[in-house]
Amino acid sequence: MALTALHGPLFMLLTALCSLTTQEWVRLNVSPQITAECGKQVILNCNVSSSRNGLSIKRMQWFLNKKTLCSVDSEGKISPHHRHTPSAFDCEYNHGQLSLIFQNVQPRESGPANSYMCKLQSNQGVEHKSTTVELQECCGTVEGVLTGDGHICTFKHVYPDGNVHWFHGSRNLSAEVPHNTTKQGDKDGWLTISSYLERKGSDEPYNCSLTSTRSGRSIASTLVQNFGGSGRARAQGPTHPVQSGAGSQEPMRTFLCILILIAFTLK
Repeated sequence: MALTALHGPLFMLLTALCSLTTQEWVRLNVSPQITAECGKQVILNCNVSSSRNGLSIKRMQWFLNKKTLCSVDSEGKISPHHRHTPSAFDCEYNHGQLSLIFQNVQPRESGPANSYMCKLQSNQGVEHKSTTVELQECCGTVEGVLTGDGHICTFKHVYPDGNVHWFHGSRNLSAEVPHNTTKQGDKDGWLTISSYLERKGSDEPYNCSLTSTRSGRSIASTLVQNFGGSGRARAQGPTHPVQSGAGSQEPMRTFLCILILIAFTLK
């Protein structure tokens, strides 16, 4: 009778023990989704932990869309696979942590469509975990040029897509004045966006602004203005006058020369 009474609890305990998976013994902690600044370093970390003693790592790997980027074997030897991505990267391993380090993430490797997965093979089982990298909105360079028939501005190294707006003071000309915008992408996912505004006979400056199609905020802008008939534009931004030591001493030299001349005159 007592055995019958114990049968239910014992069966449940045995079922629970048998249902334990390796994920409950071994855990991977992977960097959550990272927002990367353009041109800045990005580090993805993968850490191993175990609730049991005697963990032996056979292999750890970082993948991008199922393509191996780097792996480390049981002896801690790192093997990078640079051919699987155009971005420059390094791998570092230290006591159960495998780090994937990008110097500059490209657009084609960012966003939810690109999965970075860390995988572990150990004597306590296999585990894997994924994360993503989202590249911020950015523009590398912007240039404005005047022609005989109008204004041209070009935004290079742009991510993501953007729309160009022309302003004359606070007045938005985009809906009033004919303008043509072209976009061209490269193999890494960067865009070059150029806009031509048909506008003649004005020496007053025009502002060319690029807004992100993702958020609607301004990514970059330039002031297009004719300086001395050069037909070139100047990028908008603060200027800082340069002062030299020689220039600051000029008034003192003039004063000394006047004193010497007065002295000779009075003799």
